[in-house]
Amino acid sequence: MRTLEEHGLLKEALFDNLGAKLMALVMAMALWLYATGRHTGELNGTVSIEVLYPPGYTLLSQSVTEVNVRLKGPKNSIDYISDLMRDRKVVARCGITVEGGEKKDIVEETLVLDKKSLSLPPEIKVESISPNRVKLAMSRLEKKSLSVQLQKRGEPAPGYSVASEFFYPFEAQVTGPAGVLKDATTIMTVPIDLSNLTPEQNRTFPWRVALEQVVTVNRDGDTITVPVRHEGDVRINVWLEIAEERESRTFEKVGVKVLEPPDFPFKVKLHEEHVSLKVKGPKLVLDKMSPPEVYIDVSGLETPGPYKQPIRCNLPPQIELQEKLPELHLDILEEQVAKK
Repeated sequence: MRTLEEHGLLKEALFDNLGAKLMALVMAMALWLYATGRHTGELNGTVSIEVLYPPGYTLLSQSVTEVNVRLKGPKNSIDYISDLMRDRKVVARCGITVEGGEKKDIVEETLVLDKKSLSLPPEIKVESISPNRVKLAMSRLEKKSLSVQLQKRGEPAPGYSVASEFFYPFEAQVTGPAGVLKDATTIMTVPIDLSNLTPEQNRTFPWRVALEQVVTVNRDGDTITVPVRHEGDVRINVWLEIAEERESRTFEKVGVKVLEPPDFPFKVKLHEEHVSLKVKGPKLVLDKMSPPEVYIDVSGLETPGPYKQPIRCNLPPQIELQEKLPELHLDILEEQVAKK
């Protein structure tokens, strides 16, 4: 047992200079907090979501592709993670399974993201992940043959058009999500640029055109586009015939001239002095064409009387009549009669 003297010495040791000892304790705690703060860091950043799914399936939709994270931990570890995040080497991984849904075309699941999703060192604390839930939809893959459809843009050079087109093969087999592919019927080629083409390109066909890597379907008023893949490098052989555009044009009230030989002794009276002509030919020629010369030849008429003669006209090269010219009624009058 301790003696009274020993108790006195202990009490004196504990309470002697109590104020100074309390001050020292406070300073020690402040120093510890300061040192701890200097060696602890925080990090706010954004990381991508990486979705893992089984073979034979493809991802259809994903509610979010990135999340915001707030991390805390030793400063050297935080600095290291910061460098990784800057290089996009930190991702939030989540997996979706098909257990019990193997026969479904589409499997949907909502996953919760946590520290395990980020694969961070144990000394790093995850303060928050926002949003921390991601809704996923996955579809079983299947193969299907789709009809090929040419996708064109632009117009040939002025005055020219695509007179005919042909391509082969007509179908292509693709692999894509069963839930959407069952409603798909066609797959488009990549756009073929027709801008300013002329008949000179007729010698460069066929063109070998790739197929797009997506198919599009309309469902309940919504347009759905999903990725697909092809077996090998599928190319479509395309033949196009570029030709001059042919149009029709009507010239109204063209005056009819009378073609008669010199010293023709009679007076010619036309029942109709104007006619309408409908012609056809290359658009470039028609656009620049003036009203053609229309005439009626009376050189073979040697006696007065009523006649019905065909109309003739002079047309530029490549221009032809779309409708047969009518015959006109005329009267050949003796000169002295005509002067009365």
